[in-house]
Amino acid sequence: MKSNHYRPRITWWMRLNRFIYTFESPLCLRGSLTRLRHRHSYPLLALLRLFLPLPTWHFSLPNPVPFMVMRDNFGLFRTRASSADLVNMRSIPVWRARDTPIRSIYRIYEAMAAREYVAIGPEVEYFWYQARHSWSVHCIPDPCDHDPIRYAILACIAEELADAFNWRLSQGLRRDGKHIYRETLDDVLPNYTPETAPSWTRKVPPIDVNLIEGLPDDVLDSSGKLILEQGGQNLVFAERNIVTNTGYFRTI
Repeated sequence: MKSNHYRPRITWWMRLNRFIYTFESPLCLRGSLTRLRHRHSYPLLALLRLFLPLPTWHFSLPNPVPFMVMRDNFGLFRTRASSADLVNMRSIPVWRARDTPIRSIYRIYEAMAAREYVAIGPEVEYFWYQARHSWSVHCIPDPCDHDPIRYAILACIAEELADAFNWRLSQGLRRDGKHIYRETLDDVLPNYTPETAPSWTRKVPPIDVNLIEGLPDDVLDSSGKLILEQGGQNLVFAERNIVTNTGYFRTI
């Protein structure tokens, strides 16, 4: 006796539609379009523009903001961050592929100069998960920055990134996301290849206290050092006459 239950015929076109609907490439194009819809009336056009290698494949560094301008300037920092739409762009693979480590440390510099500390953690986390060799800390190119204050801060950021990343690696975290977990605290973690600071940082001198002696009292401590965060005790920055903490470099 034949069953009267109807079974729909699955055609090749239905299979193709399902494949297209569920397929996700490494570029995460569908997710990228979703992100771009937050800020663009024509997200597909915005996505296509991200693929145009103009003037080069890697994005150029935006004009750096002098320290004296960015200092405590929350409004300017937020305007620049909002214009760059970093929250969404950091989640778009093609944008991440075109971004560079030098651009990233300048973004960290701006957050530190503006004292917008909560913006440091997401940027450091973003840098951490850029697992390509070109994003190894020692590969950060020398910015050759003409602003001695900014140059000193950038050098400290590069050195602190290496130190903070080695701390993460010692905890079993890995930049490619393949973390190593311990069942108990007594378990020994495997060895890791440590990150090292770029060689150019060794030639960057401390900030000349005579250069900043005219700044307001709330920016200088009793010995004339530059204060980015009151009560800061980080030794890497202290070597270049900068007072700050770096807890946001070590978020997990």
